[in-house]
Amino acid sequence: MLSPSHNANPDATVIDVAGQRAAVVSSEHVSGEECVWLRLDGGTQLLVPTAMLTRLDDGGYRLPISFDTAREQARDMRIFMPVMEERAEVGKRKVDTGRGVRIRKTVTEHERLVDEPLLHDELTVERTRIGQIVEGGQPSLRYEEDTLVVPVLEEVLVVQKRLLLKEEIRITRHRHEVHEPQRVNLRTEHVEVERFDEQAQLMPAQSGPGRNGSGRTAG
Repeated sequence: MLSPSHNANPDATVIDVAGQRAAVVSSEHVSGEECVWLRLDGGTQLLVPTAMLTRLDDGGYRLPISFDTAREQARDMRIFMPVMEERAEVGKRKVDTGRGVRIRKTVTEHERLVDEPLLHDELTVERTRIGQIVEGGQPSLRYEEDTLVVPVLEEVLVVQKRLLLKEEIRITRHRHEVHEPQRVNLRTEHVEVERFDEQAQLMPAQSGPGRNGSGRTAG
């Protein structure tokens, strides 16, 4: 703003809110208030308080109202001064600080001996001579504990036809436990965390596999 002791610059230019320009002619005190005379296009002169003018970077001044409004106020012998107030607006936004972590995961293999019991079945076949005539129908398969008995029949010619149990095939299952050690490959994951600061300098943080809170975790 212009101070009351400011001397008007005759070469200064005043721009209103509508973009119209006027030249500063002179200054004087009106009712104890510092005012300046402006010359508008066409030669019309207008008196405005210097307190309403705001200095610009190019040396000119800005009037917060239009020259027409100022002319109406001068005609009514009233001068209105806008009251300004600065308000702070606070906001927030995300900023990349340049800090972060880099995670590297590696997989390693190790050999482990596996020795688990396995079941193995063996079948033995034994033939037993019977030579007996079958009475009352054809015999069926049967189990005697772990032995499956399969009857083998044959028709023979007699005075009347009968079934002769020629033999039985006895199949016994013997189960025993065997160990067959085998080597298998198991994979383990290792995680390596590298930290870097704002200058993008890497800062590796290493630890053994399986430690909690470290930069590298065994998977």
